[in-house]
Amino acid sequence: MNEQAMDPIRKKIIKLSGYYPFKFRSVDVNLPGRFMRADRSEYECLAYIMSAGEVSIQTPNGVAKDERIVAYLETVGRLAGQVTEITERGFVMSIVAPSRHRDKLADKLTWVHNLNKSAINDDRDQKRFTPIYDKCEISVVTGEVYQCRLIDMSVGGMAVNVDLKAPVGSLVQFEDASAVVVRNFQGGIALEFVDRPSKGVIHKYFMRDDL
Repeated sequence: MNEQAMDPIRKKIIKLSGYYPFKFRSVDVNLPGRFMRADRSEYECLAYIMSAGEVSIQTPNGVAKDERIVAYLETVGRLAGQVTEITERGFVMSIVAPSRHRDKLADKLTWVHNLNKSAINDDRDQKRFTPIYDKCEISVVTGEVYQCRLIDMSVGGMAVNVDLKAPVGSLVQFEDASAVVVRNFQGGIALEFVDRPSKGVIHKYFMRDDL
């Protein structure tokens, strides 16, 4: 794919990470969540090594080799696959997903990796605008929706007052845009956009079509 035809979001991620994709590369993560076994029983777990093709899960609960598993992990969401290996800490499962979902997962892993290395800032050096209409909602990967107040926004991110303490690297949804948490502060969180809000959303809060 040439640079001119490349999706702008992917170009930004490549620029920030210095390399892409993680599709064939495993990275250290620290993503809590839950998994469901074939008998539909559910248990808490922690993903600690992950690529877009497989994930290593830490859990005291036993599983069977080749068993079908569905996991719900913070930041990356729902993953379905099959147990490929039993380990001392838990198990390794494959990730079964269409190519476009693997690409999205690779993007998220890029962000998690860079945020863990403190390689991404929250674009505070860019001009930030105060909204005319500030009541909004954000949702997290587990489905909860939080009422909040939009403090300000720039081309790269936003800050909101909200009763939520979210781990750095967590993925949230604001209107039609996805963002990751880059900082917690007293009374709210700072977010960096993975994909920017549409013109319609920007106009809703700022009575303008761009920032």
